[in-house]
Amino acid sequence: MSSKFIDAHQAAQRVASGDTVCTVGMTLIGAAESILSAIEARFLTAGEPRDLTLLHAAGQSDRQRGIQHFAHPGMVTRLIGSHWGLAPRWMAMINNNEVEAWCLPQGQIVHLYSAMAAGLTGRLSPVGLGTFVDPRMEGGRMNARTRERPDLIEHVT
Repeated sequence: MSSKFIDAHQAAQRVASGDTVCTVGMTLIGAAESILSAIEARFLTAGEPRDLTLLHAAGQSDRQRGIQHFAHPGMVTRLIGSHWGLAPRWMAMINNNEVEAWCLPQGQIVHLYSAMAAGLTGRLSPVGLGTFVDPRMEGGRMNARTRERPDLIEHVT
């Protein structure tokens, strides 16, 4: 009988350039640290995967590990998340317009994960209306590079 488990290196090999990588958890609780580190090592040695979208619900980092493994120019082109306090390299890249960056409500990202797991195409919610997340305002865009991009979220009436 073959094993249904793979190691971190094998998992890293399955991530292709242009893919979306999602993480969930708070700080490093629940972080797949060995997998995130293996993906980073593959990028640093082989230049792949690149042009990823990184989606995180609550800034899985401790200033060095977690999503910080992906904070390299060219590795991620789109960053979507809700908490940035423990991600100084990401904050520098966002401030320097090195990455497209979106800040969305943490709870809505978690609900979006559930919707995706159920095979749904999105999530409807009034959360964020009237705030910087509202697409009629800033739409959650965090820098000038992102302001050049089409809306990621929509206002539905």
